[in-house]
Amino acid sequence: MTKILALLITLLLFNTQFHAQSQEAKIIFALIDGGEAALALEKAEGLVKGDEDLAENYYVRGRAYLAMKDASKALKDFKKADSLKLATAELYFYEGTTLALLGQPKESIVAIEKAIRLDNKNAEFFHNRGLSYIDLGNSDLAMKDFNAAIDLNPNYAEAYLSRAELSYEAENFKFTIKDCNKAIELNPKLADAYYFRAVARGGVEKDKEAIEDFNKCLELNPNHEEALGYRGSAKYLSGNKKGACADWKKAMTLGNQEAENNYNSYCVE
Repeated sequence: MTKILALLITLLLFNTQFHAQSQEAKIIFALIDGGEAALALEKAEGLVKGDEDLAENYYVRGRAYLAMKDASKALKDFKKADSLKLATAELYFYEGTTLALLGQPKESIVAIEKAIRLDNKNAEFFHNRGLSYIDLGNSDLAMKDFNAAIDLNPNYAEAYLSRAELSYEAENFKFTIKDCNKAIELNPKLADAYYFRAVARGGVEKDKEAIEDFNKCLELNPNHEEALGYRGSAKYLSGNKKGACADWKKAMTLGNQEAENNYNSYCVE
C-alpha cells in the first residue's frame, strides 16, 4: 500500500524539466497539474492525431493517461516515444515508474537507471528506484537510494517516509520516529507518516502517543485499515473494549483479516 501511494505522490509532485516543444503540450501539462485529467487527455489525443510521428506527442499523452490512472496505456505511449528516440531523463523516469505501478520492478529499475545516467541530480529518480528495490526485497539498495534522494533534496518528505518504513521493518523504531517527524514537519498531510510513527511508538511502549498518531492518521485517511486495526488493539489494551470493537469492525469491513480475527475473538459474545 505504502509503496504504491509513494509512487503516485511522486508522479503527482514531480517537477519535470522536460521542455515541451509545442504550446499545446504546455497547456496539457498545466491541465494535468490543475487536476483536469480528462480534458488533458482529450487534448493529448488531438495532439497525437495531428502528428503521429512526433515522439513528444506520445510522451504528453502518456502523462495524461497516468493522470487518468490508466498505467497500461501510459506505458504503451512512453514506449512509443522511446522507440521514436525521445530519449529524455523524464521519459525514462515516467516509463520506469509506470512499470513499477504495473508490478514490474526489474524492468522499472532498468528504465529509471537510464534516467539517472542522463540526470544524476534528481531526487525523485533515486526515490522511485528505491521503491522498486523494496519490491524485489533488496532493502540495502533501497535504503541507499532513499539516502541519496534525501541528500539531493533534504526537503523531500516522501523520501523520509519511505526510509522510515524501511527502518520500521528492521525494528529500528527510533530511526522510524525520527524520519516520520521530519516527514510530518515537511508535509503534515502525509497520513502514513503518522501511521508509521504510531506503530514505531508502540514498539517503544509509548502507547498514548501512538493512539494520538493513529487518530491523526485516520483524520487524514478515515479508511486506513491498518491504522484502524492497530488503534483498536491499543484501545483494547488500555481497557476501552467498546472503542476497540468499533475500530476492528470498521477495519474488517475494509478487508483487514487481523481486525476480523480480533473482533470475533474479543467482541462477539
